[in-house]
Amino acid sequence: MSKPFVSILMNCFNGEKYLEEAINSVINQTYNDWELIFWDNESTDNSEKIIKNYKDHRIQYFKSQSHTSQYEARNKGLEKCSGELIAFLDVDDWWDENKLEKQIKLFEDNEVGFSCTNSWIINERKSKKKHIAFKNIYSGEVLKQLFEKDFITMSSLIVRKSTIKKLDFVFNPQYEIIGDFDLVIRLSIISKLGGINEPLTYYRWHENNLTYKKTKLNSIELLILLDKLKKKEIFFKNKNFELFKNNVLFYKAIIFILEGKRFAAFREIFNMSKILHIIKLLVSLCLPVKLIIKIRSQ
Repeated sequence: MSKPFVSILMNCFNGEKYLEEAINSVINQTYNDWELIFWDNESTDNSEKIIKNYKDHRIQYFKSQSHTSQYEARNKGLEKCSGELIAFLDVDDWWDENKLEKQIKLFEDNEVGFSCTNSWIINERKSKKKHIAFKNIYSGEVLKQLFEKDFITMSSLIVRKSTIKKLDFVFNPQYEIIGDFDLVIRLSIISKLGGINEPLTYYRWHENNLTYKKTKLNSIELLILLDKLKKKEIFFKNKNFELFKNNVLFYKAIIFILEGKRFAAFREIFNMSKILHIIKLLVSLCLPVKLIIKIRSQ
């Protein structure tokens, strides 16, 4: 597998604002053996016009016959991918020019079924100020670390096609927010992760990431996932599963506070086992909503 062919899946719905920067970061890669599978989820803006202005034969454009959920669109796009490796890039993110070249080397280890890099977080709300997303990117068997903190950004992820074929399904269309986390959790129990601590991916943080609707939906979907994982021994017996559970319940309580349901939030304390989460929730209960929103948006 000295020079594997890479399929880069880019799903798009009205992504015209940042689209050229994302596409250009693919074209400028030092690794050239790739195809870009562009799945247009019935965009109504100029996304189709922008992508068709590129005359690179490696770029393949597909348009959905109807608008679907985000993860159903990803599944449909995956059907068009022919590469040994599949990379993902969201339309509002972009890559360092050496990203593919450095990351693909990790797959020389046959036990590595998926890989990721660290990321730069670009804060569009603060004059594009950037900071490194994660203190550590782990390698090997990483379920324990993922339960502590999800350190894999979607646009940094590359998966070996033969590995995802071992799964019952790739993306769960039931989800709208956490489908990528659900995927990497399931990948982590069948293969090893190859991680690069260097930030080679740029993740754009803007107002659309921070809407209340998305925050609440994220909490709801995590509760659904938590309920599923509690039924499988390989998950609930993991050392950090209780930490993950407490994280999910804490986010649930924060939603209650934002909705003015402070007593409902307080009751979540009795479902938590980690002292740190209980203390954080008690502090949050004493803070005004505006301050909680401000802290969260930092």
